[in-house]
Amino acid sequence: MSYNVARNVNPNVAICSFSSSVAGNVTFSFVNGDFTPSIASDVITLEAGFEYLVTSSPSITVATQYRHVVDGVNGDLYFASATATTTGLDEQTSSIQADASVTFSLYADQAVTNNSRLIIWRFPLYRDWE
Repeated sequence: MSYNVARNVNPNVAICSFSSSVAGNVTFSFVNGDFTPSIASDVITLEAGFEYLVTSSPSITVATQYRHVVDGVNGDLYFASATATTTGLDEQTSSIQADASVTFSLYADQAVTNNSRLIIWRFPLYRDWE
């Protein structure tokens, strides 16, 4: 459950693109935003002390299944059926509470075009004892 449900917070946002030429982990690149996530090709490291809402929207030419992978743990497979390369119509969202730094990657069963988008919302964590 979110720490931020009852708090008035101003989140930061980062927009990244992702793509892959074959099945496997996609590669990320930073596009724009209020903060720059740490990207090492196919892995994004999310900084500790924040709650993240990560939304991926793949652009594909062939229907595929894909998943978010957080700290090496596979999320559920999600079926993406949109086949237009100009826009990704299917989305998957993960909520990540980062008490320590967290790694994020995305695995796809088919190639993903470079029109794919990853939006990362970042909210500061709040604890009653601080």
